[in-house]
Amino acid sequence: MIYQQTGMMIRQTSYSESSRIITILTETGEQVPLMARGFNKPKSQFITLRQGYLEALFTYNRFKGMGTLNDVDVTERFKNINGDFDVYTHGSYIMEVITRALEDDIAEPGFYRLLKKAFKLLDDGNESFGVTSLVLVKMLPAYGGQLNLDSCAVCGRSDYKKYSHYSFKYHNVICHDCLTEETLERAIPVSNRVLYFALYLKSVKLEDVNSIKISESLGRQLLKFIEVLYDEYSGVYFRSKKLIDPQ
Repeated sequence: MIYQQTGMMIRQTSYSESSRIITILTETGEQVPLMARGFNKPKSQFITLRQGYLEALFTYNRFKGMGTLNDVDVTERFKNINGDFDVYTHGSYIMEVITRALEDDIAEPGFYRLLKKAFKLLDDGNESFGVTSLVLVKMLPAYGGQLNLDSCAVCGRSDYKKYSHYSFKYHNVICHDCLTEETLERAIPVSNRVLYFALYLKSVKLEDVNSIKISESLGRQLLKFIEVLYDEYSGVYFRSKKLIDPQ
């Protein structure tokens, strides 16, 4: 049966001297493995797939299991991502965070929407660390984590200007009025600006995010904080992370 699906290539594996097996993530959130015959040839019809990240309409034959790729019609090229190494590394990090949470035979259309939104934001020149932070915040539940920032774990007040620490004992924020030797146990200092923006990224609907305009300094701090949450709650190490190395 012939299918046409919009999607993005999320991985590729060598099969022979001239061919590769690629996997696409479709806009319906499905992973589809495809044999791309002649992929490695200089005049391959699939040469566009070797030119960086892109979204395309994939035409393929498939009955069960692996399909055969017939045609690729590019619908969006992420030129700024593919043309800037620093931005490209953020794209790679985002791609890894989203795709490693995928499970076989379980469609995740929300993951595709997040991937497309993040790549669009990066390509439009938004702050890279902020965009990557958006993805990590939205994906945290998929890795078993939680982000509770609505109110102080001790007094219950919701005044973000007074937030000063995040506690892994209470799994919540602590305001500076409630800092004691007991509450500081397993707590890390975090600026209220970082905590406020992390809460915003958690709460905002993806379709309402049109831009992320913050300083690189704040973006780096934000990403560093969220990565600490991943270390604590998931223990998953992302290989692409080392290319970014937030300070």
